[in-house]
Amino acid sequence: MSGTGPERERDVAAWPAANIPPDASAPSGADTLCDAPTPGDADEEALPPPLDWRSPSMIFEQHWRFIVFVLLMLTMGLRTGDGIHSGFTVFALLLVVWVPLMRHAERRGWLERYRCSLIWGRSFLMWRTDHGKRSIEWLARRRALWNRLGDFGLVMVFGSMILMFLLLAWQATIVSDIPKSSAVSPKMMVGLPGLNPVIPLWYGILALLVAMVVHEGCHGILGRVAGIKLKALGLLFFIVPIGAFVEPDEDEMKAMPRRQRMRLYAAGPASNIVVAVMFAILFSWGTVASLEPAHEGVLVANVVKGYGAHDAGLEPWMLVTMVNGTPVQSDDDFSDAVNRTWAGQNITVVALDNGVERAFTNVTLGDKGGFYLQYYPDYYEPWMSGKGFIGMGVVDQEAQVDGLVHPLGSAEQLLRYMTLPFMKLQPFPDQFTALFEPTGLPGMLPDDIFWILANCLYWIFWLNLMVGLTNALPAVPLDGGFIFADSLEAGLNRFRHTPLSAERREIIVDRVVTALALTVVALLLWQLVGPRLIGTDVGALQAHASVDTDEEWNGYIFSFDTDDSEGDFVTYAWDFGDGNLSEGERVNHSYAVGGIYYVVLTASDADNRKSRAFTTVTVHHRESEGGSVAALGSATETVEVAPLGREVRCHVVLTDGASIVDSSATLTLRAPDGREWQEAVLVPDSGTEEVEFVQSGSVGGWELSLESNDFAFDYQVEWEVHYRVEQ
Repeated sequence: MSGTGPERERDVAAWPAANIPPDASAPSGADTLCDAPTPGDADEEALPPPLDWRSPSMIFEQHWRFIVFVLLMLTMGLRTGDGIHSGFTVFALLLVVWVPLMRHAERRGWLERYRCSLIWGRSFLMWRTDHGKRSIEWLARRRALWNRLGDFGLVMVFGSMILMFLLLAWQATIVSDIPKSSAVSPKMMVGLPGLNPVIPLWYGILALLVAMVVHEGCHGILGRVAGIKLKALGLLFFIVPIGAFVEPDEDEMKAMPRRQRMRLYAAGPASNIVVAVMFAILFSWGTVASLEPAHEGVLVANVVKGYGAHDAGLEPWMLVTMVNGTPVQSDDDFSDAVNRTWAGQNITVVALDNGVERAFTNVTLGDKGGFYLQYYPDYYEPWMSGKGFIGMGVVDQEAQVDGLVHPLGSAEQLLRYMTLPFMKLQPFPDQFTALFEPTGLPGMLPDDIFWILANCLYWIFWLNLMVGLTNALPAVPLDGGFIFADSLEAGLNRFRHTPLSAERREIIVDRVVTALALTVVALLLWQLVGPRLIGTDVGALQAHASVDTDEEWNGYIFSFDTDDSEGDFVTYAWDFGDGNLSEGERVNHSYAVGGIYYVVLTASDADNRKSRAFTTVTVHHRESEGGSVAALGSATETVEVAPLGREVRCHVVLTDGASIVDSSATLTLRAPDGREWQEAVLVPDSGTEEVEFVQSGSVGGWELSLESNDFAFDYQVEWEVHYRVEQ
C-alpha cells in the first residue's frame, strides 16, 4: 500500500485498537483476516476465484492466515484454563461464524445490493449511506474558524500520539511483573457495550453514538472546508457495530495540500478529546460537586475475606458510624478506634446499609502484624503484632467526592477518576447513591433523573476519551497513523543534500508506517499474551524461617535456622518481634515475657535483592513473686497479659506468720476489663493454704490484692498465662 496515496484518507472511529487486525496496513488482495485492503479498494479488487471445497490445499492457501489466527485464539483459550468459557475461545468461535458468512454473502452479491462491502482482509463489513451530508455542508461554512481549530487539534493529536505510544511501550516492559492470574481478558480490550464487561449497555451505546457522530462529523466538516467531495458516510461492523466513517473523493484527497490533509485526520480524535474534557467538567462540577453526605461516618472501601469484617457480613459501601462504642466520623477516628483493640478481641461495629442502621456484633479481630507479614511484608512494623485487625479499609466521604470533583489534584486521584468503571463506581451503585444527596440547583431534579444524568455525563466523557486517544495511536488505519505518515514524508522532503525521488520516499514511508502499525498492534496483543507467558507466579517466598518448636514457656531458648531457604543469600537478618535483632543462618533466642511473636527473616543476596519470610512462636508466660503481709496490712502482685492471652492462672500459697492463732485473709483478683473475683481464706496456725484462680484472659494488667483481716502471713504467687494463635 502506498504511504502517500489516497488509500489513507479513510478513518474508522473505533475503540479500542485491539480490534484492528494485526496486519492492517499490509497490501490489499490477500484473502485473510489479517490483511487489510482499504474501503475504496474493496469495490475495485477482483474477488478470488470460487473455492473448490474438494481441495483442502486451496482452502488453506487462500485462508491460511485466518486459520492460523483462529488456532492461535483457541490455543490461548486452552492456556487460560477456562476452556470453552475463555474469552479467546468465544472470540475464535465467533470468527469461525462471522468471516465465512460475510465472504459467502459477498460472493452471492447480497452485500452489494445494500451498498455494503468487505474490507481489511474481507473480514470487516462496511455500509455506506448519503444521510448526514447536508448537515456537514451547513456546519462547514465557517472555514477560517475550522482551519484554526484544525491546527489546534493537530498539535493535540501529536501530543496524544507520543503519550499513547510511550504508555504502550512502558506497559510492555512491566508484563513480567503482572501475576498470570491477573492477565487482561480479551473482553477488556474490546470497547463495545455488551461485550466489554465494564461498559454498561445503554450508557455505553449512548456514549459510543456521541463519540462516533462527533468523530466522523468533524472529519467530514474538515473535508468540506478543504473542498473535498464526500462520497458517502457509513458504519463499520465486525460481528457488532464498531465504528463509523466518512468517505472523501480519492482523487481530490490525493491532490489535497499535506497540511489540510493532516488537519482532516486530526479532527476526529481531537474532537473526541475536546468533548471528553467538556463532559468531564459537566460531570465533576455540574453534578458531583453538588453532593453532600446524607449521614456522618466513613465508607467501607474494601473487605478482606477470612477476617472479622467479612465474616460478620460487612460489605463495601456501608457507612461505619461506630466501632466498639466509639463514634467515627473520619478515617483517623476509625484507625484510632481499631488500634486500641487487640488480636482475638470481639467488638461491635455499627454501620448503615443502604441508609438502614445495622449492628454487627461479635466481630472477631485478627492480628494486624500477621496480616501485613503475610500479604504486605515490606510494610510490616513490630508494633503491629498483637494489634487488632478488622479486615476492611475505609475512606472519608468528603475525600470520595473531592477526588471526583478535582481529579487533577494528584496522580492517584486522576487514576481513580479514570478507573471508576473498573472499581464498580460507574454507573453509581445504589450503595453510593444512598449515601449522598444532591444540593443546590442540581438538587431540584428528581433523584432518579439526577443520577441518570450524572452517569450519562461520565460515560460520554470516558468513551470519547478512549476513542480519541486510541485513534491517535501511530498505526494505520487509525488517524494517528495517517498523520505520522504525512509527517514522515514531510521530513524526508527536507533532505536537501541527498534528495530522494518520489518513488523512494513512498517506499520508505510505506515500510516505516507498516512497521510502526505492526509494532503498535504487537504491543497491544502483548498486554494480553505477555502476562500469561512470562508473568509472575504467586507462590511462597524464597527465604524460609524454621524453628525447633513453635510453643514453649518464657525463658526457653528457641533455635531458628534458614535451612529450607532457596536462593544465593549472603546475609540473614532476624527480628524476633520483642525488640531484639540478630544475624546468621542459625540463631538462638529466648523471650523474657510471654506472648505471640512474629519472627521475621530478611535474606539478601550479593545484589542486595531481598526475600522476607516469617514464623510464629507461642511463648506461654510463667512468673513467681513472694512476700509478707503485716497484720491488717495488704500487698499487691500484678502480671501483664499480651494480646491473644487465652487463659490466666493465679496460684497462691499462704503461710501462717508464726502467730499462735489462725490467720484470716481476703484475696481479690481483678482483670483489666473490670471483672473481679474474691475469696476469703483461713490460714491455719503454722500451716499453709492454697488458692487458685483460673479465668479467660483479657489484654492488660491483672492485679491480685492480698489483705490481712487480723494477723500477718507470708505468700507465694505463681502466675501462668497461656497464649493461643487465632485461627
